Amino acid sequence: MVDMDDEAVRMTDLLRGKAVKVIKRHRTQEVMIEFEDGTRLFVDRTGEGLDFSITEGRTAE
Repeated sequence: MVDMDDEAVRMTDLLRGKAVKVIKRHRTQEVMIEFEDGTRLFVDRTGEGLDFSITEGRTAE
């Protein structure tokens, strides 16, 4: 089972200091927040509550 406090800390660390570029309704039950660096946060409403997913942006090499 996932420790929600640990998960919240990890999500906070991934998103700290990022600037929001756009917020969109990605699907009917889901909101997508895209940050300036390309990172995306998806918040999906499920029957059990909320599901969070983060995809990290790509950096130029």
